[in-house]
Amino acid sequence: MAELLRINVVHSTQHKIFPTITIWILVILGIIILLVEGRAKAKAGKPLFTKPKSIFVENYDKLKFWGCIALMVAYFSLLDVIGFTVTSILFVYLFNTLFGGLDRLKNKKYHLNSIIISLVSVISISLLFGTVFDITLPDGICTIWIKSLGITIF
Repeated sequence: MAELLRINVVHSTQHKIFPTITIWILVILGIIILLVEGRAKAKAGKPLFTKPKSIFVENYDKLKFWGCIALMVAYFSLLDVIGFTVTSILFVYLFNTLFGGLDRLKNKKYHLNSIIISLVSVISISLLFGTVFDITLPDGICTIWIKSLGITIF
């Protein structure tokens, strides 16, 4: 039993601990919800699963919804290949562009602001987590180690 409660931390993969813990908590909570809801529906004589009418709101923005899904899949796929900082800068910019709307695509000032936001926010997070808190982030081919200053840009 003690082995189940022990977490072996390897510095290079410590960024994967909390997502794993979160997934297991969500699985356990999902099972609890199914048990509680199943019991209540069984008492009421209703089936546990019913066919939903529709999960989408009528006339939803298909470009933003499916674009967001595609960008998230691409982001998580490239994170360990390219590295946190470069991948995040690119995808924060792409998400800003996606949610900015079609009318802003021709505005150069909007793109400049989006690039500045992407660079400042992601580099700040990378330096804060990687250097100040010494927490690893996914590294890849674009990870930069400045050993003389003790800085890692994942």
